[in-house]
Amino acid sequence: MRYFLIISLTLVACFSMQTLALRAVGGRTTKSESNFFSSIGRIQAGAQGEAKVMLLGSSITGRLPDRAQGVAGFANMGCDGGSAVDALRAMDAGILPTAPWLIIEANTLQLALDEKPTEIGQAMRQPWFKVGLKTPSLSAYARPAAFFYSKLLARRIGGFGTVSPETDLGVESRPRQVLDSPARTITPRQDALIEEITAIIDRLRAKGCQAMIVWLPPARGNGSVAPPWILEMARRSQVPYWDLGQEAAPGTVALTDGVHMAAPSAARTVASLVKGIAK
Repeated sequence: MRYFLIISLTLVACFSMQTLALRAVGGRTTKSESNFFSSIGRIQAGAQGEAKVMLLGSSITGRLPDRAQGVAGFANMGCDGGSAVDALRAMDAGILPTAPWLIIEANTLQLALDEKPTEIGQAMRQPWFKVGLKTPSLSAYARPAAFFYSKLLARRIGGFGTVSPETDLGVESRPRQVLDSPARTITPRQDALIEEITAIIDRLRAKGCQAMIVWLPPARGNGSVAPPWILEMARRSQVPYWDLGQEAAPGTVALTDGVHMAAPSAARTVASLVKGIAK
């Protein structure tokens, strides 16, 4: 009995310390000891409360600032090593909440062409993930290592600064509806994924969600267009497509590793998204 009491008091003390630590950092951390736990924590934190805009995608999306960095109404659901499809499927299954606006990152949609479920996609269906959604002190973003790694990430990518319309990517275009079918052939697997995502978007639209497919920086280079099957997905689902990667003004995008944006560029990207949604 005494041993059980000591263990219980120790657990209570640990969870209390985690709760206090979360409050001290504004309610959530931004990085953990692995991409897996970073993604789980980011998604669990993004699902808390109500959001007007949810950012769905990979680690490219994961670098974007959201309400934790002062962007009111934005929740980042980026999945390292995955794609926006993981979050869309979880929303369709009722595991994750939705928002009035869903921004679907186009850059890594090809990862969903692999029929094997991602590790993150499988984890979101586990009981412990759902516990973390309801109890912040038991979430992945409350892991002790997350507080340390969040500080390291902040030092590496720098500060986001202020997200405002005046400091966007300088993109003059607007999100557009894709009206024409691609000239190139769509593979059977691409067609199956298009049909799946179109059906999911239709069901989410019936619940009050609007979506936009966005190619985020970095650009593909050489003025190339997006993969035809992604444009076909936008056409069939009647979701606007916007190419921020190719159209960003010169000098507005800086990368930390050739793939992921530095914090100031990520802030500029979100500023552009704010303007795009308003349009």
